[in-house]
Amino acid sequence: MTLRRLEYFVAVAEEQSFTGAARALHMAQPPLSSQVRALERELGAELFDRSGRTPVLTPAGRALLPEVRRLLAAYARFPATAQQARDGSVGRLRVGLVPSAVAGGLPEVLRRVRTELTGLEVALVEGRPADLLRRLDLDDLDVVLLYAAPDGPALASQVLADEPLVLALPRGHRLTARPAVAVADLEHEPLLMPARHGDDGLRERTSALLAGVHVRVAQDDLWMVQTMVALVAAGLGCAVVPASTTGLRPDAVEYRPFTGAVPGLELVATWREDRDHPPVARFLALWPTVRPTGGRTSVGDRR
Repeated sequence: MTLRRLEYFVAVAEEQSFTGAARALHMAQPPLSSQVRALERELGAELFDRSGRTPVLTPAGRALLPEVRRLLAAYARFPATAQQARDGSVGRLRVGLVPSAVAGGLPEVLRRVRTELTGLEVALVEGRPADLLRRLDLDDLDVVLLYAAPDGPALASQVLADEPLVLALPRGHRLTARPAVAVADLEHEPLLMPARHGDDGLRERTSALLAGVHVRVAQDDLWMVQTMVALVAAGLGCAVVPASTTGLRPDAVEYRPFTGAVPGLELVATWREDRDHPPVARFLALWPTVRPTGGRTSVGDRR
C-alpha cells in the first residue's frame, strides 16, 4: 500500500469521477483506475460502487476516507516537523536549576516558550549544583542554570543575567530609613548565610562583600534564597540576596541596594557541547541578555 494510491482514492472520492480525478492529478484515467483497483485488492474491500454513472463510496470507502485524509495531512507535515526539530522549536527541553534561579528572568522566558514555541515542552528540575551537573553528564538534563560557570572538556556556558546584590531587612529595621546601605553598616548585625556549594556562589560573594566587617551569623547553611527571605520576614536577621528576589514577602521585608561598587551575581547556563540538542539554543535565545563566558572550568560542586 502506497501513499500515492491513497491520494488517488481521495481524489476520486472528492471529484466523484475517475475522469475528473485523473484530470486533477494530471494523469490518464486507465492507470488511475488500475491503481485504485490495486488498493482495493490490498484492503480486501471495494471502496467505490461503480454500477452507476458516477462512482459512489461504499461503506468501507466512507469509513476509510477520513482516516486517509488524516494520514495524508500528517505526511504533509513531516518536512515542517523535521525543520522545527532541527531548529529547536519542537521537542522536549530538560532544564536543571538551583531554586533561587526561578526568581529572576526564568518566569518570563517560560512564558515566551509557551506563547512562541508551542511545540517545545520544558521540564524543570530543581537541585544542588553537583547533582545537576552529574545529571547533565548522564544526559538526564539538557541545560543547567547555576551561579557559576563550571569547567569540563565538553561543557559550554553562557551568562544569562548579572544580578546586583541587595540587602533584605525586616520591615522597620533601623537601616530601612536609608535609601542605600553601606557594607560597614552591617557591623555586628545578625546575618542569615546561604550554604556553601562551591567557590563562586552566593555564599562566597556574601563573604567577600563582608570581608573586614564583623557580623553575627544568626543562621547558617541555608539552601534556598526563599528560605532566607522568610527568616528575614520573621525578624531573625538580614540577608544578602540577588535583586531578582525583591518581590518576595513585600509585606514584611524591605530591600536596600548597597552603596559603592558591589559585584553582582551571574546566572549561568551550562550544557554539553558534544550533544546536538537544538532546543537549548532556542531557550538561550529567549533571554534578554546572553553573552559567552570566558573559558571553561572542570565540573564541580558550584552554585
